[in-house]
Amino acid sequence: MKIHRAREVLEVTDADLTGSSFNDVKMKDVTFENINMSGIRINDANLSGAEITNANVTGMTIDGIQVTDLLRVFRGQ
Repeated sequence: MKIHRAREVLEVTDADLTGSSFNDVKMKDVTFENINMSGIRINDANLSGAEITNANVTGMTIDGIQVTDLLRVFRGQ
């Protein structure tokens, strides 16, 4: 299914979007809960104000830096 040049509020539940792509999409004030985003790639994104809680960040990198390393340094461990 393609959604092109649409302004819609979507409620997606119990879905498998594996292999999907999102390009030039506004996702302001969107909530993701109980999701598997392993292997995703985010490029050229505005993540200001983004909040991630209770997440498994093993293997996640930001600009090539392991997030687990960043958190360990931040927490002084």
